[in-house]
Amino acid sequence: MASNQDAVELGSPRELELRLTLIPLGDTVRGYFFNCALEQVRLQGDEEALRRCIEASGLESCTAFFKYPMSALLRLLYHVSWALKDSSGSFEASMRQLGQWTAKEFLAGSVGRTMLLLAGSNLKRLADSLPTAYRTGWEHGWGEVAWTGSMQCLVSIHGNVVPYPYFEGVFLEVFQAAGATHLKVKGWQVGTAETRYSLSWG
Repeated sequence: MASNQDAVELGSPRELELRLTLIPLGDTVRGYFFNCALEQVRLQGDEEALRRCIEASGLESCTAFFKYPMSALLRLLYHVSWALKDSSGSFEASMRQLGQWTAKEFLAGSVGRTMLLLAGSNLKRLADSLPTAYRTGWEHGWGEVAWTGSMQCLVSIHGNVVPYPYFEGVFLEVFQAAGATHLKVKGWQVGTAETRYSLSWG
């Protein structure tokens, strides 16, 4: 699918439609992903942008741990990123910020606090817990971690159509919250529903 990905601009309406076609029927995601995204538009105070985002997802409010269609979340993430593009500078920056805000909300909850508590100062343990943490929120795709050094790993997310900047933001927020120093996170799109991330720290 990489050639199809290269043929359309990241963040374009056509690219959104391409990603939507790859979502398996029945894939779901927890409600807090929706709530975090909509909250950022509410904070902008742009009622028209908020209306467009709500219409795109079809969901005005969600219960945090209920499951909702993955297709609705993808539409919402794109519309929110378009709404925030002027203030953030680009679609990619908006998507990355959404990932950071969502991770911050996750870490404030019981599952996120437990994940940080169990990892302590051991960032390798934290990285190894990422696939399990992923499964608490997503019933769409899966993740895996491969170690390339004592303080460097490669995280792969398979079968998830969300663009790579979103999870760059997630990993930045999670590892900064855990006290990582000299943190570097670099993501890229392997295919339309495949992303990979190089994480390292000092």
